[in-house]
Amino acid sequence: MLTRTEGIVLKNQKHGEADLIVTYLTPDRGIIKAFAKSPHKIKSRFGSSLEPLTHSRISLFGKEQSIPKITQSDIINTFYRLRESYDDLINISRLIRVMLSIIPEDTPNKRLFNFFLGILNLMDSSTGDQRHILYLIALIRLLAMTGYAPRLNKCGRCGKKGINFYPGAGTILCDGCAGGQEIKGPPVRVNGDIINFYSHSIEWPVQKLTRLRPRKELLSTLSSIMERHLSQNLGIRP
Repeated sequence: MLTRTEGIVLKNQKHGEADLIVTYLTPDRGIIKAFAKSPHKIKSRFGSSLEPLTHSRISLFGKEQSIPKITQSDIINTFYRLRESYDDLINISRLIRVMLSIIPEDTPNKRLFNFFLGILNLMDSSTGDQRHILYLIALIRLLAMTGYAPRLNKCGRCGKKGINFYPGAGTILCDGCAGGQEIKGPPVRVNGDIINFYSHSIEWPVQKLTRLRPRKELLSTLSSIMERHLSQNLGIRP
């Protein structure tokens, strides 16, 4: 069966001496794996279209419940500037690692595809400092879309206001709910600026996210919250 779709390469890995297994994010099938037969020996067919972050129109051939074979791959955008920047590649690779850890394969999710493509386009057209902020926003938004985001707006047990986020609980806890509880790790103090930036990161349209210009202290605190949340609640090391 022949299938045509779009795909963003999340990663590729060697299979045998000359073949590749390519992991794509697609709009209609979600995360999938596909087989590329000796891509380095037939560069005229695939070129650089199997490199990570490349957005292409792809044709796949194969039976259901098996890894399809890539028969055609036409590049739409390589995002080579992001791939060639060490810092950008590290940050986006972390984002992809989180995505692959929490999202099952072969689960259609057009919203996720549009989100990730939008973030790549926005990063590609932004400066270095903006890209670092956008990576954190993308991580927050990814976790919110999939139901794994930490709760920072109020106590996760009683709904009251609080100022201490407990990474081991994945939420802010008020003094009453935190008292007497065995919670792994010390809390992180949050304030109104952190909560506002966090909320805007989730709610604002993707194309407006470059308007968010947080202070370095805010970025540092929120990055620490997200890394501890990933490590303690999802088992994902930053």
